[in-house]
Amino acid sequence: MFYTYAHYKPEGGLFYIGKGKRRRAYAMDGRNSHWHNIVNKYGRPHVELLASWKTEEEAYDHERLLIDCFKDMGYHLVNLTGGGKGPYGY
Repeated sequence: MFYTYAHYKPEGGLFYIGKGKRRRAYAMDGRNSHWHNIVNKYGRPHVELLASWKTEEEAYDHERLLIDCFKDMGYHLVNLTGGGKGPYGY
């Protein structure tokens, strides 16, 4: 099973949207330097699982939609790409 998730600063500010399975949402490794800068400054993120998906493609689609929506609403996400497979949007 796959899922989409959000990372928030401890005081509640959204800063990252992701797609994962198993324990990916809680992993500290494999993150970009902007993500690490936020965590180093504010502390370990609060993790919220947003939705579950049967297929990875559905999760990728939802990740892309969420990143687009939150950026359109003015959130400053540290995602380097628009989501999905590989360097989509980078």
